[in-house]
Amino acid sequence: MRDAGLGISYDDSRLLLWNLVLLVVLSLITFKAPAQNVIPLIDKQISLYKEAYPEIEFKLLLKKSDFEQLLPLTDSLGENLRNADYEHPEEARITLIEAQEYRIGLLLDNGNGSATLFHTPKARITGKPYTCLITYDLSLPDEDPLASTRFMYDIDEEALDSMPESFYLNNQDFLLYTFDHEIFHCIDAYTNGFLFPRTSDPLKACHDRARSELRTEIFSAMAHLSRKPNGKQFLLSLATARTLNLLGGDLEHYTSDTLHRIVESGELNTSNDIKILAEESMQFAENMTPSYTDHKEFHVAVWNVLEEFGVDGYAVLPEYSYFALETPLPEKVKALSGAINEALLAIRSD
Repeated sequence: MRDAGLGISYDDSRLLLWNLVLLVVLSLITFKAPAQNVIPLIDKQISLYKEAYPEIEFKLLLKKSDFEQLLPLTDSLGENLRNADYEHPEEARITLIEAQEYRIGLLLDNGNGSATLFHTPKARITGKPYTCLITYDLSLPDEDPLASTRFMYDIDEEALDSMPESFYLNNQDFLLYTFDHEIFHCIDAYTNGFLFPRTSDPLKACHDRARSELRTEIFSAMAHLSRKPNGKQFLLSLATARTLNLLGGDLEHYTSDTLHRIVESGELNTSNDIKILAEESMQFAENMTPSYTDHKEFHVAVWNVLEEFGVDGYAVLPEYSYFALETPLPEKVKALSGAINEALLAIRSD
């Protein structure tokens, strides 16, 4: 859609593997691209990233067999291979690589998008110091013009049929948006170092993942506007979907407020230069990322909002059930509740 941000120490390799599997489960609710005759389109995008970041080998994996040819990664990507996403000690290096191999395989099995960065100081084939492995599914039929809308909104057919067409997500826009979203994870790790610092605090790990998703959402939104300066309605529809996804427990991809600020901002640089765009998006993100305290207050507020809408928080967010005992800030509950009601109203009327 996708840890030293896993909320663990790396002393126990079994915990590392288990938490990576949990991350895969989270990834299943991010992005699954609708298929079209888009390989030339994706190839063009990759060429832009290769030109902007010549130090990185961008490797697109469309099916499981593409990945299996690279296994084990310690052979295909060279000696001293190291995962560049998750902070870890030397003694956990191989364990983390093996866990990432397992994770990437699962993502390909499920047709999910992801991007994983490796430091490859002795890459024999490419000779480049970094390799970004991108999983992407282009095999689904492309006859359905509502594939992206159906996936992001996750609503029944009756509700989808009654939704105003202005909220439909264009499949090609969504495909490019999600591709930019995934690949920016590699760029962010390459530019700024480990996305997920080591921690034993599960909420800190969640905060790190949410921070990473917010940063990549900002880049994807700016890249979208660089292609389509008048494409703000796409971002507004995506923000509506992100808001409604809270009812399913997807807190880490809640970026609706940020998407609205991007739409309303008249000062964003939407350059066609990938590297300039990435730098601008990172600067914008510095002022948008919630603090650890803000993130905790958000979690507590969501628990109360779920109850208001008849959603069992223990079912959708069991790992954060302890927030049910904490008192939320009334203004945060009111804001989230209002945003969800507004989103529900918007998709029910034109």
